[in-house]
Amino acid sequence: MARFSLQVLLQLAFLALTACSRAPAPPPSLAATAAAPHDNLNRIVERYWDEHAPPGVSIAPQYLADSLALERRYLAELSTVPRARLDADAGLTYDIFKRQRESSIAAYTYPSELLPVNPFDSMPQQFARAAAAGFAQQSLERATEYAHWQGRIEDYQRWTEQAIANMRDGVRRGYTAPRVLMERMLPVLQSLGEDASGNVFYVALRTKPDSRLAGAVRDKLLPAYRELHDFIRDEYLPRARASIDWGALPLGPSWYAMLVKRATGTQLPPSEIHGIGLAEVDRIRARLLALPASVAPAAGNLVGAYQELKLETLAAMPKDFSSLPPTDFEIQAFGPASEAAPLLSYRAAAPQGRASAILYVNAARPAAPHTASFLSEAIPGRHYQSALQLERTDLPRFRRFGTEPAFLDGWALYAASLGEEMGLYRDDEARRGALLGQLKCAAALVVDTGLHAQGWTRTQASAYLRELLALEDTDANSMTDRFLALPGDALACKMGELKFQSWLAQARQLLGSRFDIREFHAEVLKDGAMPLDMLEARMKLWMEARR
Repeated sequence: MARFSLQVLLQLAFLALTACSRAPAPPPSLAATAAAPHDNLNRIVERYWDEHAPPGVSIAPQYLADSLALERRYLAELSTVPRARLDADAGLTYDIFKRQRESSIAAYTYPSELLPVNPFDSMPQQFARAAAAGFAQQSLERATEYAHWQGRIEDYQRWTEQAIANMRDGVRRGYTAPRVLMERMLPVLQSLGEDASGNVFYVALRTKPDSRLAGAVRDKLLPAYRELHDFIRDEYLPRARASIDWGALPLGPSWYAMLVKRATGTQLPPSEIHGIGLAEVDRIRARLLALPASVAPAAGNLVGAYQELKLETLAAMPKDFSSLPPTDFEIQAFGPASEAAPLLSYRAAAPQGRASAILYVNAARPAAPHTASFLSEAIPGRHYQSALQLERTDLPRFRRFGTEPAFLDGWALYAASLGEEMGLYRDDEARRGALLGQLKCAAALVVDTGLHAQGWTRTQASAYLRELLALEDTDANSMTDRFLALPGDALACKMGELKFQSWLAQARQLLGSRFDIREFHAEVLKDGAMPLDMLEARMKLWMEARR
């Protein structure tokens, strides 16, 4: 891009010097001039995708410094593209890319690398899930497969060493995790590091008894888990903080505000989100109280039952959607299943067809099929949205494979609300399940902001959840601790869903008899995940055009 600019300047200088001796050259065509900003934008965003995740330990100081420099460099390159000369689609790509780079740069203000582990979703659990799935799905007989996982195990060893160094630095600088979370982390690490046949890594290798990876797991991977466990137990736990809220950390209030903004895609302060949550809790509870008392449904073959529900949902979709999912998804029993895991969890397809989309069913929690969860996690929820986005091969890769929490989680919760419209909520239990899902997300607005910005205690939060959602003490404490460990994350589903519902109501009112819910859904989903304020602007333009 710099060479192109220099070339243009040289050409202009040459024309100026020779203007008196010969007629000026004709101007470049309008088509060529208009295409240049679009082409430059595409080159920038595609190069970013190739460079944005280099190999290395993601929490190491040099890696972080290099990553911040890369974000700043690409934001500076983007500023050389004239936004006003882009068409609507390229302008959207420009705006999303700019927002993401600015958000990433702002996040480097806060040293999240000093708090690298939590008992719900951090690298130790993420690596265990990835390795268990990879060991089970790959033959591990080819040298390339073995070398790949051997390298990943060694990377995890280096990550563990860096995590310990970072946590020691965090102790010195006043950035420590709550003691209650580290107490919950210890049994997680103990289980993952135990050299026993029931270990998740060995279970995944059972069908490959001759695999050389078993030795790497025994001699490298499990000791890394044990080293982290022993460090937390012996050195870190005595120095972990008694406080629980994110605001107690240095820069904590502004850090939490940043996390809230990233999760919700809004500028709303935590106090206002707290009030929205309280209002939503009251509204949903009133609807639940209007339903008859619940009746425990009989359990059966869950995977088979969800296969039948899949066919019913596909048959019902044309009423509300202009197209069916462009790709299929498998339904499998979740393994290893556990009472703590959700009823259903969706894994999107991998790029280039490396792995198909899967809906996992937790058979350890016996129950009848949960229609609302299926609509949310599969169709028309996460799978439908993901499949449509992946089909957009014309999008730059950072958008085609990108995520936006409030969009994705909000759409999933909104999709569950369509069960009545689609004729799939045929009894009060199905309706109750949908309302309970909404109530859980509304409660997250109250409790997450309560804990981190309103001075709530852990006991207060657990008691609120226990009473509101009729939870056992263990479940209420676990849900509370997840809010403590992952501040802001749980805000995305309700805040996003409220936006989708708001646009739906506006479109119905504005368009009247011309409103078509299939067109509405197609417009919401056609450009993939994006910040909700950008989507809101596009939806307003669409409504005006349709009117």
